[in-house]
Amino acid sequence: MVGVDLVLEAVGEPNRRRLLELLHQQHESTVSELVRASGLNQPQVSKHLKVLASAMLVAVRAEGRHRHYRLDGAGLQAAHDWFASFDDVWNARFDALDELVSTDPESSAT
Repeated sequence: MVGVDLVLEAVGEPNRRRLLELLHQQHESTVSELVRASGLNQPQVSKHLKVLASAMLVAVRAEGRHRHYRLDGAGLQAAHDWFASFDDVWNARFDALDELVSTDPESSAT
């Protein structure tokens, strides 16, 4: 089980979020492919991937000398579950908005 603090710290850095977005688009990439797509240098990409892997946001598959990275759902699930614990706040706001709209005479005139 991955800690949500580790996940949030990992995604708090813009370059790491960019790498996650690239992996989401490409599904699986080597470090070289991520270097080309991100504009970062190889040591930076490798460093960021190590942090993302420790937060269980990416998984790695070895193939010869190459490492193929893809998104790992474990870290994403941990963040999702934590944010979902605040659903009651959003639901209350949406309920209040629905109430406001349903009682606004201007909204029924359109």
